[in-house]
Amino acid sequence: MAETGEYPRVRLACIHGERHREYVVVATTTVRYSLSDIPVSRPATGLVEATVACGSCESRLPVRVFSPAKRRRWKLAWFGLFLLGALIATPSTLRLIALDALDEPASLPYVLPMLTNVLGLGAAVVGAMFFLTEDGVRLTSLWGDAGHRLRRW
Repeated sequence: MAETGEYPRVRLACIHGERHREYVVVATTTVRYSLSDIPVSRPATGLVEATVACGSCESRLPVRVFSPAKRRRWKLAWFGLFLLGALIATPSTLRLIALDALDEPASLPYVLPMLTNVLGLGAAVVGAMFFLTEDGVRLTSLWGDAGHRLRRW
């Protein structure tokens, strides 16, 4: 796992504008934003809630910063979700392949393996995505606050 520094690596993004364009076969969204650092040091244990000022619009946002041990536990939890999803999706995929080889005309035997396959793949994708982006920083609001988001790159 990546080494955890004293300060978070994620940055606060102030969204200045979003433009959505639709072409014949594809739709794109262009987002203009500016980045500012989160100058809250990581606590030794637990988590700390602090208010951070945006470097662009000067609005104040509450953030939660987790300790290195708590960040590591969250990363392990996301990796566990990935492994669980992969362990569920693999046998159900093999079962779907075996059913397809039988040339069974009825669709009922496909329902349970297909459902477990979709759930397993979904869990694996979500676990992998959050495992790769976990830095131990959260905005207190789930959807972002007043046009602000966390950017990991």
